[in-house]
Amino acid sequence: MLVIHETRGAEPWLVPGTWGGSLELGYERERQQTRTDNSQSDLARSRMNERMEIRNSGFYVVDPKLLTGNLGLTADFFQERGRVDGVENAPHGRLTGYTFDAGILPAKPYTAALFANRNQNILDRPFGGRSDISYETRGATLRLREDSFLKDLGVPYFNSALGTRQEHTQETTTILNQTLRRDEFRNVLTFDANKGFQTADLGFHYELNDLDNRVFPDTSFQTQAANLTYGLDFGPTLNRRWDSRVHYYDYQRRTGEDTRTFLTVDEQLRLDHHENLFTDYRYLLSRIAAPTGTTTTQTVILHAQHRLYRNLTTDVTAQSMRQDIADGERANDAVQLDFNYRRGLAWNGQVFGRAGTRYQIDGNDLAGSSIAVTDEPHAAPAPLGGGAGFTLNNLFVIASTIVVVDTRGGGRVTATLNVDYDVLQEGEYIKIIPLATSPLIQPGDPLLVSYSYGTAPSIRFSTVSRWLSIGADFRWLAFSLARDEYDQTLLSGQDGRFLDDQRRNTAQLELRGDWNRIQARATALYQTQDSTRLAYTRRQYNQSLTARLPFDFTLGLQAEGSVTDFTVPVRASKTRSLRATLDRYVVNGWYVTAFGAMRALEDSEFADETIREAGVRARRTLGKLDVAPSFTWSRFERGVIETRDRRLMLRATRRF
Repeated sequence: MLVIHETRGAEPWLVPGTWGGSLELGYERERQQTRTDNSQSDLARSRMNERMEIRNSGFYVVDPKLLTGNLGLTADFFQERGRVDGVENAPHGRLTGYTFDAGILPAKPYTAALFANRNQNILDRPFGGRSDISYETRGATLRLREDSFLKDLGVPYFNSALGTRQEHTQETTTILNQTLRRDEFRNVLTFDANKGFQTADLGFHYELNDLDNRVFPDTSFQTQAANLTYGLDFGPTLNRRWDSRVHYYDYQRRTGEDTRTFLTVDEQLRLDHHENLFTDYRYLLSRIAAPTGTTTTQTVILHAQHRLYRNLTTDVTAQSMRQDIADGERANDAVQLDFNYRRGLAWNGQVFGRAGTRYQIDGNDLAGSSIAVTDEPHAAPAPLGGGAGFTLNNLFVIASTIVVVDTRGGGRVTATLNVDYDVLQEGEYIKIIPLATSPLIQPGDPLLVSYSYGTAPSIRFSTVSRWLSIGADFRWLAFSLARDEYDQTLLSGQDGRFLDDQRRNTAQLELRGDWNRIQARATALYQTQDSTRLAYTRRQYNQSLTARLPFDFTLGLQAEGSVTDFTVPVRASKTRSLRATLDRYVVNGWYVTAFGAMRALEDSEFADETIREAGVRARRTLGKLDVAPSFTWSRFERGVIETRDRRLMLRATRRF
């Protein structure tokens, strides 16, 4: 509670801002049943909570130009009653939180900001999952703006910021008897500086991150990251552009068992010779030092583009790469020619085409037959489930060496095979499939994958690639045909089992419709691939419809499906998904959304997986009172595991 003291006659030194807050009552009831071939689990849980929030926005001390800020406090009291397989429990407690931020001398060139917040919450996860999360942070930032004393000293357009913060994250997540615990402290120091010139910009960023993992102390680490960027426009008409980017990252485990350093340098020069002709010159340096060894890669790229009558674009590219790894050297040289044509047609249509070829020579001079990859970046798909995943960048991956790390929130938590993700082999490609029931991986999470892949130690081979595509696009119809292929030929060496020849054909048809209140779209794709190690036929369909109905209702339908028949190796895979929504929104009235969804995977290499969800959510605003009821139902089936979950929630919030 803010207390006002008077120090200058009748004028207070602490002046409150605008008061506000809310009172919330909530009720939740859940029933979950999980069955396997030889066991059954039953969970029933009800929960009530009373949440209070009070906040003051825009308070200041003495004068708004000296210090101004915002403060908020929350308290959530909950009582539960549950039964798990006949065993009853009745937990209860209090969740507290606060938010605070303040600006010191906010209008001056030299400003400071203070902030602190704490948030405790109990979140519902899919399929009866539950997360108890507590997050707390506090810190400060000092800023130097462009109108500081440096401007008078002849250093204009300069600004910088120095910040420090401490974060504490605690999380316990349980889904289908799989539990994840996190207890992490992070101390972060950041510094940013930017200097502007008449035709150039210079930027610098540094971040020190020290993480203490209380659950797994051996994984505690410290990182340092620095970025330096510079951009310059020059030349008689500023028709030349130079961009320089340098990135440095150092990771060290507290135990010293795992240290790795990343350095990348990217230098690019662009020359605009004419309105329709430019050339690019680029140099890339990458150095990765890890326990598996040091890899240094240097790449030079020369690129020229010419545009003829705005219809035909011609690109010529030459590239050379040299890579030094712990076991030897690798190299490739390539030249590529690409034509892109586009021309307008009647009825708001256009025709397009592309043709090109590439010739590349690769060579290895290695002592071993495997190469290590460190922290290859990927992202978890959204939504999870139904066979959604991503393919690793290299062929011939050794599955037993795969390590997947989730870096959400700045930490590094190692995922577990068959609990957080599955590994699917498609020919010589490896696909990582995050599981919908993972307690760790959430939709869209940043992931880092480390692994080793096989290669011929001493080999030199050529790759000739060709591609051709044509198509037309009108407002209601679009279609295209494409073919791409490549042939690899052994030039020297004796191990040609890593070489491949490939032919791929793709046909795609898209229909679009817009009839004022109805918008619809349908796409069909047919693709065949024939290569030495992977051959398949794929049929893929996508449909969507949005319709504005009477009484302010909006109907949405989305359907996707794919059928892939593999002949090399023999395998069949089928995915299906369907989602329907019905929304109604009336100003100062009810907002209601009902939904139903299904995602399914049938694969000869995995147990069948089906996810079904349905529910209705509503919200009604009556002045300062919000009422929000909801009901959701889900059913998850994977192999012999079946989980059903029903959840009813009601929230009533009074704002003041």
